[in-house]
Amino acid sequence: MNIIQIPAFTDNYFWLMHENNNKHSVVVDPGACNPILKALDKNNLILSDILITHHHADHIGGINELKKIFPSVNIYGPADKRIPATIIVKDDDIVKLNSLNEEFQVIDVRGHTNSHIAYYFKNKIFCGDTLFSCGCGRLFEGTYNDMHKALTKIKNLPKETMIYCAHEYTLDNIGFAKLLEPNNIHLLEREKEVKKLLKKGLYSVPSKLENELKINPFLRFDNNNIINAVEHHYNKKITNEVDVFKYTREWKDREYD
Repeated sequence: MNIIQIPAFTDNYFWLMHENNNKHSVVVDPGACNPILKALDKNNLILSDILITHHHADHIGGINELKKIFPSVNIYGPADKRIPATIIVKDDDIVKLNSLNEEFQVIDVRGHTNSHIAYYFKNKIFCGDTLFSCGCGRLFEGTYNDMHKALTKIKNLPKETMIYCAHEYTLDNIGFAKLLEPNNIHLLEREKEVKKLLKKGLYSVPSKLENELKINPFLRFDNNNIINAVEHHYNKKITNEVDVFKYTREWKDREYD
């Protein structure tokens, strides 16, 4: 399996997948058409399938143009009238893509939006805006309980899982995480690594779940360091994981971003 990372806009990533000796390909969340067309042309590929995680324009904005060029393309997505999906999928569905000879498990990860899904296969998850490296998506439609449940699902995947998220937010996310854990050695090492990568014009994602569990405050809602930091910041006792997540997210939304 070849996974091509396509940067777009100011900080988006689209993901294009294909197998060796096979011209058929699959793209995840094509928010714009031209970057996809350029990648297809460069790699001598045709587009057979589109996987959509949620309805935001920077994830679906290229679909209509791509469909004109590839009229037989299959468009997989959640049940949401805002998404032009031709094949509706839901939690625990298995999407078998002949173009890749692969099967993807659909995971309901609502929170960022009410219909957000992710696609998982072979220790890889394409999670849209649910989880970022050292961060997570804002809650535009879902509840804190929804997002905690979604992140818990991802947290419980095999530690070798690679997180294919949709944005280059890592360095900024690290800045917030350091407010909660200024002495987290893994976090400080990750900051140095990311700065070197970005300076070279490279990317900080995908990232490995095993590493995210050590640095990402939005996956560490059961960690005493995060709990203590949030309790101290808000000067109140917090007794459950959902509230730890809630106050961590509110802290970032209201005082950092």
